[in-house]
Amino acid sequence: MAAQAASRVTKWGNRLLAVILLRSVIAQPAPESTGSPPALPMAGPPSAAWREEALARASELDALAQWIARHGENDQRATKRFHDEIGARLAAVRRTAAGKEYPWLRRITEWVSIWRGASFNRTLSNLDSIEADLLRMAPQSYLRGELPSIQSHVARFLPKGDPRRDRVDLIATSEKVSDPEVERGALISAFHAANTQRRRDLLRVRDFRNLLYVVALTLIVPLVIFLGLLGWANPEALPLCFFPVEKEKVVCPTVEVHITAGDYPDAKLAAEGDPATIDLDLPIHRAAKPLDLFLIEVLGLIAAAVASAVALRNVRGSSTPFPLAVALSLVKVPLGALTAILGLLLMAGGFVPGLSALDSSQQILAWAVVFGYSQQLFTRFVDQRASILLDKVGGRGAAGDRAAST
Repeated sequence: MAAQAASRVTKWGNRLLAVILLRSVIAQPAPESTGSPPALPMAGPPSAAWREEALARASELDALAQWIARHGENDQRATKRFHDEIGARLAAVRRTAAGKEYPWLRRITEWVSIWRGASFNRTLSNLDSIEADLLRMAPQSYLRGELPSIQSHVARFLPKGDPRRDRVDLIATSEKVSDPEVERGALISAFHAANTQRRRDLLRVRDFRNLLYVVALTLIVPLVIFLGLLGWANPEALPLCFFPVEKEKVVCPTVEVHITAGDYPDAKLAAEGDPATIDLDLPIHRAAKPLDLFLIEVLGLIAAAVASAVALRNVRGSSTPFPLAVALSLVKVPLGALTAILGLLLMAGGFVPGLSALDSSQQILAWAVVFGYSQQLFTRFVDQRASILLDKVGGRGAAGDRAAST
């Protein structure tokens, strides 16, 4: 018994000692790490892709400016002055791209800035100025290394025959350097002109997008809504109905009504059965329904949406913050509803020979789809204009067909 008791005491003593040692290990502070760097704060992504790209480009130019300041061949005082100016522009770029400029006015001017593209233009202009300043500060070896990129950039945005572009091509193909500073000035001048042309092309894209938005939101969309409400309140105001004489019925988009004796002005004319004497207001009053115009508009919208999706295959993608494809769709889709209504009205009025007597509701609905899709005939010129603008922004329109500016 005494041996068992001693064994139990020893066992519980060992457990108590293990618990004490475990608590001391847990309570001991972790050793400080001397090799790992501190965690860097990382802000969330900005609200647009171009802002993220501008922030990344600003960081890259900042590092390049520091490298040039250490390896530059210019006077240190002038280099410091240029570096200070570049730092101020970089700060402006970061504030604008992050959306932190004038925070007390942000809510008031945010939509105006987006509409006019002010933030994007300010960011891009500062980045272009920083790159030009870095080319002025850079050593000659760096400038010669950047010459192919400068030549490519100038060829994208300056037309053939432009003397600045010709000068860059001459410098790029020349193996002998005549005057480094003169060549530097010519390269920077052409680089600046190419950047200016690129910003002008972007402004044209922005203005064209704004024009499409204005046309869609102030003219087409309100007109579609107004016509739908008018058809709902007074179905007989714009009746999309047809009278096939041989069928002796009035056909509307949702209802077909046969002619009765009460539709004639008097019993004598009803007995003669001459369709030319029928008072069409009576059967149209019975056949026209509030949903007629809404149904035609919906079919026109669907057909225009399909046409818009098909037309997008010819619209090239773009990295600009001005989405032309969205603006084009915003114009085409409601325009399809208008063309569907107007096309059926012209047919019902006998404006289209041979197509003025549709004899079933299904035919009316089918023609509504055809007219809704036909809006592509009116907007194909808009698509061509959008493609031309995107080509110029991408540098595909300047180097080939465009003549030199006079």
